[in-house]
Amino acid sequence: MRALLCGLTMMLLGGSSAWAKDDLRPAHQRFTKPEQVREWQQFCRKTSDFDLKAGPDTLNSYLVSLGKEGWELVLVDTQVGMVCFKRPAS
Repeated sequence: MRALLCGLTMMLLGGSSAWAKDDLRPAHQRFTKPEQVREWQQFCRKTSDFDLKAGPDTLNSYLVSLGKEGWELVLVDTQVGMVCFKRPAS
């Protein structure tokens, strides 16, 4: 009985790995690689670099100035202590 269960388990696991290779998502959820891949610039800063005691206006002014240079805020991770930005490379 144990060998039968082991054999069935191996068959299911082996079959599922072959099955997972097929893209079974509906056509509208499949993505093709774009002809041209956009390149990005990015940079991160420590949250401790920001003087939060200066108030939200100071922080907002800094974020606005980065936005005018094309930088977009993409990550604020308070556990790691990082703030990250990105913008198109060209």
